[in-house]
Amino acid sequence: MPEFRSLNSKDIDEVMRVWNSLSEHYDHPIGGDWNAKKLYQEIQSKKSLAVFNNENRLEAFVFYVDMDDIKEITLLVTDLRQHRTGAMRSLIRSLISDLNVDEKIWLEVHAGNLPAIGLYESLGFKICGERLSYYNDGAKALLYEYNGSEG
Repeated sequence: MPEFRSLNSKDIDEVMRVWNSLSEHYDHPIGGDWNAKKLYQEIQSKKSLAVFNNENRLEAFVFYVDMDDIKEITLLVTDLRQHRTGAMRSLIRSLISDLNVDEKIWLEVHAGNLPAIGLYESLGFKICGERLSYYNDGAKALLYEYNGSEG
């Protein structure tokens, strides 16, 4: 049975394994200038939710900032071998299930990341803005919001 829990500093090797496999896969940027130091700092400073399989291998994780009535997701990562298995869908659903009616989730995504866009929209996220030329390849970022009152 998969285990859902927050990440801690002992998970950095698994986080890096998943990040490295994923970041080498896409032609478009999948986030900021993430590296081991920055990911470790995120584990220490942000809230997280992760899913581990029965062998304690990390399948997917999210980092987020929990503000008054907004959870802003700063990074979502799924192990390349776990794409289309429902790992990320389960994590996002877990965040959604914890929302009160007056709370929202915000996230942004590279306009070329069509699988992620499809996932977010299928979960009820709506486009609420964009940032032109946001990524270092010149692409825009799409801003998405999930409103707890609609869930």
